[in-house]
Amino acid sequence: MTYFKLTIRFTLSIMVIICFSFGLKAQESIATARPTLSIGSMVLPEHSFQWEQGAQYSDIDGDEWAYDALLRISMSNFAEVRILIPTLEDRLALLEMKWMMIKPNGHKPGIGFSITMGTGGSQEESGENFKILGYRMAIEKYLTDGLTAIVNTGYAPDGYFGDFTLAYSISNKFTVAGEYWHHQDWKQIQSGITYLINSETQIDINGGLLFDAENNYTVGFGIARRFIYRELDRQ
Repeated sequence: MTYFKLTIRFTLSIMVIICFSFGLKAQESIATARPTLSIGSMVLPEHSFQWEQGAQYSDIDGDEWAYDALLRISMSNFAEVRILIPTLEDRLALLEMKWMMIKPNGHKPGIGFSITMGTGGSQEESGENFKILGYRMAIEKYLTDGLTAIVNTGYAPDGYFGDFTLAYSISNKFTVAGEYWHHQDWKQIQSGITYLINSETQIDINGGLLFDAENNYTVGFGIARRFIYRELDRQ
């Protein structure tokens, strides 16, 4: 698959999402896994699915751009299926299951847990057996008005990791986030800002510095769109 074809695929994904981003009824706003590496404890509301698409540039010769996507599908009010869809041809899709064990409520923290399954992270690592490749626990706590802290810890196919993220809502539309990602082999400091186009659509920009890794920095942007096929229950 050529670089041109990858760019066209990414562009078409963005255009499709934007086409469905207008004329929506106001409701509980979208929550995404972007633009940081961490994830929160929450899952999608029932009767919904969500597409999150990003483009990321890194200073790696010959492999500068990545266009990975995430499809999230609600299974219940406490569980979702997550399909990580790489658009680089040497990588394989991964399947995740995520559960919200405890919902955050006021100063009570929320806890989520997910497992990652597949046959390998790349075509060279792929095998015949479908197996568990990693797991993650996410703890999310509201600290003050607009400020949320998230802690992740777990295991990925390439080693153990931990993460600490702070996210602050500047307004109803803008949120800024900063995080420190500590992998057993490398570290990353990441920051980003998100903007809500409407209750179902979010765009973001992000950037980060890496240490003891094959690249020194990364910058990117993305868009996410939630699709609800049944009206959310009103409280």
